[in-house]
Amino acid sequence: MMALVAGCLLLVALLVAALRNRADFAVGVAIGLALAGLAGAIVPTLSLQQIPPWLPALPFAAVALTLFCFGGLAWWWGTDR
Repeated sequence: MMALVAGCLLLVALLVAALRNRADFAVGVAIGLALAGLAGAIVPTLSLQQIPPWLPALPFAAVALTLFCFGGLAWWWGTDR
């Protein structure tokens, strides 16, 4: 319980610091936190038995595919100098 309170206080302090420096960034962070909290309240939690085996590797595959596509676009649109 104490860690939750400390985490919330740290989050509020970071939001206040972001609001003082870049208001648009702080508003985006606040909207993202609200959406994540709403999704966390709606979506049920998963146990380890329900997670498919391909799910942990999905972010790495997405990054690799994105970099491959960017490399293809750079090769396709590259200049011949």
